[in-house]
Order: sequence, then structure tokens, then C-alpha cells
Amino acid sequence: MSVEWFTNEKEKYATIYESSITLNTVATNYFKNAYSTVIGFDKENNNLLIKPISKEEVDVRNISSDDLHPISIKPSFGRITGKNIIKKLILYFPIDFKNSKSHKYICEWSNEEKLLKILLEREIK
Repeated sequence: MSVEWFTNEKEKYATIYESSITLNTVATNYFKNAYSTVIGFDKENNNLLIKPISKEEVDVRNISSDDLHPISIKPSFGRITGKNIIKKLILYFPIDFKNSKSHKYICEWSNEEKLLKILLEREIK
């Protein structure tokens, strides 16, 4: 008999709006102790990357405040606001907000890189 057992692991999701990125509770858990975040784009895999940053990392690595994106943590979600983030994202990966005000994507946490990957090619419709 070949059995594959199901896990209780909850999915991580991010919803992208024209002016913000909202993370569900499961995805937000990785940012609970973050001072701020840095955001980048993986051109090779079409992933939006969000990395939690501690206050110590900001000081040691001398990260400019212009490179930081604050995250608001609420009981049921986390949110990073900023139209400029979305404008920069659209330069790399087109998202159409004319037909839909929001777009929901599956996320993955990378333990190795300590960052959240929003898998833009895996939109949930």
C-alpha cells in the first residue's frame, strides 16, 4: 500500500492591491518581530521577495531608510503600503488592476534566505 499523509500546514497568501501588499496570518507570522522589511524582485523566477529586517541589521548593515518598507501587523493580517512598491513591481511583472482591484498569490517561506517569496506565476483566481 502506498500512502501519502495529509498535513495540517496552512497556506501562505499575499494579496496585491494598487497601493499595498496584504499578507494572511500564516505569512504574517514570519514578520512579527521585524523592525521593517526590504523588498526586491527575483527576475529569474518572477517572485516578489519580502525580507524581515531587525533594528540591529539596519544599524550594522547601514541600511538606508529609503530602502525600508514598514509592515503593519494586525491580529489577522500584515500590510505593507506604498504605491511606489507596486509601480516598481509592475515594471518587472505586469499586473492588471483595471479588471480586478486585487490579485491573490501563493507564498513560500525560504528558511535558507530568511525571506517570503510571493510566487507571481501562481495567482489564485
